Formats: sequence, structure tokens, C-alpha cells
Amino acid sequence: MDRRTLLGSLSAMGATGLLAGCTPPSVASRPMMFTADAASGADGALRSPTGPQSRYDITVGRTRTTVGRVTRNALTFNGTVPGPLVHLREDDDVTLNVTNRLNESTSIHWHGLLVPFEMDGVPGVNFPGIPPGETFTYRFRVKNQGTYWYHSHSGFQEQEGLYGAMIIDPADGREPYSYDRDVVMVLSDWPDRSPEFIYSRLKKAGAGYYNYQKRTFGDFVEDVGEEGLLPTLRDRTAWAEMGMIPSDLLNVTDAGYTYAANGASLEQNWTALFTPGERVRVRVINASAMTHYDVRVPGRMIDVIAVHGQYVEAVRTHEFRIGVAETYDFIVTLPEDRAYTVFAESLNRSGATRITLAPRTGMSGPVPALRPRPLRDLSKVGMGGMDDSLLPSGGQEPMENMPPAPDVNVAMRVMEPQSRLDEPGVGLGDDGWPVLTYSQLRALYPRYDRAPEREIVINLTSNMERYIFSFNGDKFSNVDRIQFYLGERLRLTLMNQSMMSHPIHLHGMWMELENGHGDRIPRMHTVMVKPGERLSMLITPVELGDWAFHCHLLYHFHSGMFRVVNVALKELASR
Repeated sequence: MDRRTLLGSLSAMGATGLLAGCTPPSVASRPMMFTADAASGADGALRSPTGPQSRYDITVGRTRTTVGRVTRNALTFNGTVPGPLVHLREDDDVTLNVTNRLNESTSIHWHGLLVPFEMDGVPGVNFPGIPPGETFTYRFRVKNQGTYWYHSHSGFQEQEGLYGAMIIDPADGREPYSYDRDVVMVLSDWPDRSPEFIYSRLKKAGAGYYNYQKRTFGDFVEDVGEEGLLPTLRDRTAWAEMGMIPSDLLNVTDAGYTYAANGASLEQNWTALFTPGERVRVRVINASAMTHYDVRVPGRMIDVIAVHGQYVEAVRTHEFRIGVAETYDFIVTLPEDRAYTVFAESLNRSGATRITLAPRTGMSGPVPALRPRPLRDLSKVGMGGMDDSLLPSGGQEPMENMPPAPDVNVAMRVMEPQSRLDEPGVGLGDDGWPVLTYSQLRALYPRYDRAPEREIVINLTSNMERYIFSFNGDKFSNVDRIQFYLGERLRLTLMNQSMMSHPIHLHGMWMELENGHGDRIPRMHTVMVKPGERLSMLITPVELGDWAFHCHLLYHFHSGMFRVVNVALKELASR
């Protein structure tokens, strides 16, 4: 057995523990997949090897872990990265005991779940955290169904390995789509150095520290030949004033990360088995700290059936972009007796990872070459029309809630905000195959609610050179809570005034994306906001208390793009 085969085998053994509840990898006896219940018929009801549980015991500790060529003392849930699958059932009352064996405080946030605020797991917002040596018990009734995940909300612990998949069966056991097999794909970015080191480099050297895809003098000469000297100088000046370059798509690249799926690198070839002819449901969870991925099964069309745990009308496509903290479920038919690849390519094309779907162990599907790096175009993100004297922060009326220029936290402003829901994102759409967009997402079941009573506008702002991110130019330390009221209907409008895509997550309630589908607009717990994009969501708060609202890019969160939403009774607040 050569080294690659050995690593692949060890990876498969470790990933087995993910689907066996809290069973250690050495004891688990089957690969990471669900098997369709033979008696379930066309409704596609699923059962894991043990079925959904109402109690889990999770221990947080440190375990020596290897991903690709990088070995670190990872933070782990029950000794594995990712942690064990938490398999629940809608409407069940569940108990999750979390014991902290670290020498520092920890926590677990149940991402996307509707829980009482004291069970949400955000230290300093709705509970104090779990001290070393202590056990905290999460208790709540499960109100969700579908694909979710969980992770630490303490410091940089999520980046060090504290994340895992969570699957919730519908209360009646029935699914709207039929399939034969179920596979979970947990995407992540495994750091070469400590998160503290990565963050310090970004703060001290700026967002371009890990970008080895910078433009050269040869690119300048080529651009002058195609666009002319003055337009090229204007373009370069605008990017320089923002402290960015067009290839600044992700703050951390393969120079700092190994890209992983189910705790394995591309070379380790994590594999799940299927029988030729089966329809396989793949639940993709992006548990990365900083990496957006583009996912496809080369040569096969897929049907996207759920987004953020919520069923949508099936969209047949070839590829989709999954932002940090998002989840997408798709079904793919695998007709041949061969291996297929589920390929996840980083947005900036600096690397990729995969899982393999195969009829037998030891097989490997085709792995596509990385595509050319994409570049942002200022004219396509609302920054066109600049003249020689115009700086990115000037030349327009101030946006709502924006501070006057100049401001140390705001290095640029978008001149021409626009809806971009029908765009797949930079680097997608030019390969000759269909790509999923937010505008295509239509909820499977209608929902009826009243029109919004009020609107809140929030700008996503940044100073890339100083590595500062904020809402409306204000860091978390300088602002009060955002006020919501229980049961009210409101519109939350987000305006991205930066050149980065931000996955914005609101705890404790759904955001219903206004994408033109009336009573079928989709529910989201995290929404990807593209550069220069304006989008809006409808929200009805359902639980009292304080809730985190933040960018889910971990280092943006810690750089200031974080707020607290307080949900109160309106009649009490008016007294």
C-alpha cells in the first residue's frame, strides 16, 4: 500500500465516525452515508444507521489531526474533524451535553436552528460560554428540518476544527423528493498556521498578504494595449485607493490553507459508495472560515432541491457557488459502474477539494484542472464612470446610514448599487453550462405574510488596507443593538460597499430573500452579498432576546463586522 492509498484509507476510517453519532471511528462499521429505508417507497424517507437521537454527549478537546500534508493539534468534537453527525428529528425535545476538556472557554452554536436565545450559544451575547472542565446542557424543541451544521462561536476555535454536520428528519418522516442514498460533504479550509498568526498577518500586512495571484507589469502592458493608457491608469488608481487588486477575491488562499472535504484533502480522496443507477442526495455544508467554493459533478447535471435546510422547487443546473456557512442539497443520478467526483473549487481558483462517489472502494473519479483565476471588473460592481480626480469614497450622495467621508473604517463607496440576484458571481457563467443563481430559488411551499411595517438599511463597509470591516462604518465596539420587535414584519436591506463577497448570518430567525417569487421567496439563514449589490430580506422575529448578526467570514467578524439584534416586545419598548 503506497502512502496516498494509506492516507485515503485512514481518511475514510476517520470520516466514518461522522455518521455514527458519537461512535469513535475505530468502532464505526459503515461509510459516511445514509441508506434509504426499503419500506419508505417513493417518499424517500431516510434513516441513518442508528436513526435520529434525542440526546448527544459531545466532548471538546484536542486531537493530533492530519489533513493533506498538514498535521496540527486540532480542536475536536469527540476526537474528530469534522465532529460527529448530529441527527435529530423535527418536533423532538432534545438534550445535547457539551463537556469542555480544553484549558479555555468554548461554545457550540446550532447554525440556522430556531432555538430560545439562551440556547443559541454565542458567548457574551446570550450565554457566558462553557468554562474549562464544565458541562453545559443545551435543551430545546427542534423546529427545523433539513441540512444544518454546528460550530464553536468562541474566538477562532471554529477555524481550528470545531464544526460538524447536523441532519434533521421531518416529523412525519416524509420527503418531497425521492432518492436512494444520502451523502454529506462538509467543506472546510485547514490552516497551515494558527488562526492567530493568520489574523495578525492580515491586520499588519493588509488583505493581500496571502494573494500570490497579483497582476504584473506584463498585465499592465497588455491592458494598455487593449484598453488604452488613461483607462488603465484610472483602473489601477481606483484599485490602489481601495487597497485592493482585482484578484483579491479571498483573503486567505492556498498559501495559508489546505482545502478539505470531510476532513480530507483532494489527494486523500474521501469516498462514499453507491450502486450504479441510484439517485444520490449530496448535502453540501460549507464549514470554512474564509473560503467560498464552486461545486459541480463534472459531466453530470444536478437538481438543487434545498437551500439552508429549506426545500425549493428543484433547479436543474451544472454548478453552484456555496458561500461560507451556507448549505445546499442536490440530487445526482449516477448511471455507470465507475467513480464520479464531487468537485469543490475555491472561488479564486487557488485550489480545490473533492469527494468521490464510487461503486467500490479504492476508485477515483476524474479531477478537473483548476480554471483561470477570475478578476473583478469595477464597471460590473457599481464602480463605473469615474473621472481622473475621483476617489472611491467620493463623488456621490451619502448612502443611508453611512458616515461622512473621510472615515478610517470606510475606504470606498459604491456609486451604482444594483440588484445582482441573477448573476452567479465572478468567475462563473462562461463555461458553457448552467450555473445556479439566487434569482432561481423558489420555495417549494407557499407562505403567506403581511407587508413589511418598516425598513432597516445596513451598509457593508470596509477599509481593506487596515483590514477593518464594519456595518455602516461602525465597529461593534462603538454601537448599540439593532432593535427588532417580536412578531413585527420588517424589511432588512443590505448594501455591499466593498469589493468582497460577504456571507451575512442572522441568528434566531429566517431571512426571506426578496427575489421576485411572491409567496414562494426562499428562506435563508445566511445570505451572500456580492460586491456592489443591494438586496433585501423580509423578517418576522419569533423569539425574544439578543441575537448575533455578522459576516460569517471569521476574520471579518473579528475585524468588526458584527452587531447584536435585540428582539423585544413592542408594547413594552414604547413605555
